[in-house]
Amino acid sequence: MPTANVVPNADVTTQWDTIVPGTPTTHFDKIDEGTASPDDADYIETVTVNDQDQWALGDSPANLSELTQIAVNFRARITDVSATAKIRLELFHTGSTAVTGNPKDVVGADLGGYGVLGTTTKTWTGLSLTKAQADSLELRATFLGS
Repeated sequence: MPTANVVPNADVTTQWDTIVPGTPTTHFDKIDEGTASPDDADYIETVTVNDQDQWALGDSPANLSELTQIAVNFRARITDVSATAKIRLELFHTGSTAVTGNPKDVVGADLGGYGVLGTTTKTWTGLSLTKAQADSLELRATFLGS
């Protein structure tokens, strides 16, 4: 099965409290390097429950005819040691149409424990998205706190 990597390329919603570095003030460019060689010197952060950041994803390959699966590699640290602290990931296409399989929750155990900077993969399967739908994909991350 052919694969392609796409990363966030634009902000849709920016509610997360902290961005490092502080300029430029965009959020997507703090999380766009992928997980194979992450740059942990730039990041976004929030402590506010229900804060959402949503990002447009880059275009799919020109020869894509159907997108059947999406794997999101997500790098994070959850420092709230509550057993219920989590980040909710949701995918949308064509504006606000939810992708089948939403939501996917990230908890400390997914990252190697609370307070650990780690990477996890969440996968959406059984999809049948056209190229136009794939090119309109957006990823939302909501901090659900504890």
